[in-house]
Formats: sequence, C-alpha cells, structure tokens
Amino acid sequence: MAAKFELTSIPLGLVPFLLRQRALPAPIRFLLRENLPLLPEHVRIEGSVEGLAESLVAGLPPTLDPSLRDWLAADIEACARRLCDMAESDCASVRLEKATDRTCPRFHVDSVTMRLLCTYCGPGTEWADANTAYSVNFGEPFDEMLIHQVPTEAIVIYGGANASAELHPLWHRSPAVPGGETRLLLCIDPVP
Repeated sequence: MAAKFELTSIPLGLVPFLLRQRALPAPIRFLLRENLPLLPEHVRIEGSVEGLAESLVAGLPPTLDPSLRDWLAADIEACARRLCDMAESDCASVRLEKATDRTCPRFHVDSVTMRLLCTYCGPGTEWADANTAYSVNFGEPFDEMLIHQVPTEAIVIYGGANASAELHPLWHRSPAVPGGETRLLLCIDPVP
C-alpha cells in the first residue's frame, strides 16, 4: 500500500481511527461489479500473513476473473500486513462477505483489539459516538447528522472492546443496502 494511513480528524471530539481514503482503479471496479454474483456469500481464512494470498485464491471460485482474483488477493494481503504490523502479530483472520441487507442493524463495539474494514462495493460502515449509538439502538430521539459513514473503498482501522490506548472502541453498524445492490465487505482481525 503506497498511500499512508492518517489519523482522521473526527468531528465533535469523537473516537479517533485510522483511515486511508482511496479510489479503486476503474477496471477493478468494473470487474467487481461483473463478478460479484460469482463470489460466495462468505470467504473465511485464517493464518500467517505470508500465505494469506494463496489461501484466499484457493477459497475463491475458479470462474472468477483471474485479474480480479489476483488483485483481491494482493489487496487483502497488503491490508492484513498493515494491520498485523500495527498489532505486532504474524497471523490474521480474514472475512470477505456479500450482503444485500443490513447484517448488523444495531450499533456495537467488536470484541477484538483492533479491526480493519473495507467496503469494496455498496455503502460503507456507519459509525457514531456512544450516546448517539445508544439512542439509535433503543429508539430514542437522535440527530441523524450524528451518524457518519466510512466512504466506500476506503480502509479503516479502529479499536474494539479490547483496544489498546492508541485506538479506542468505535461504535459502528452495517448500513442499509439499497434494493438491487450488493455490499462486499472485507473484515480483518489480527490473531495473537
């Protein structure tokens, strides 16, 4: 990954997280849209970062466009390396998931030290401060402007319930997916 991650300036004093804005190459965007129906609902792998690309390729259907398959493997391995470097770990757990609706409708904090997310297609992850998350979850009045969204294609690294002092827990949820669209989400956790 050539571009660096930056500590995002969060409005209203909310929780900091690391974000790398990016735009996928146009040919990759096209291949993602064309090949999305071929991808399984879930691809899950865990292991050493060194062999991650090979394991991922083995978990993808052989009918997938080879250019897309190779790009996805390289991108996911690069993301896993970045996260594992931060976590001082050699292993990662990777999930690549397709969804046509909101899979986690309630705001929550993950039970991990840190996590990397990237939405390749569809709407990005929503996040809010703890007070707004509580209000939304329990049906109390809240200001819609206090719910933020990670841009599609951006990479975000944030803290979970077991976060260190550098990354604090981030309250987040999956977004609603408009009818007829599919969301493709990458989720990586370091494995101690």
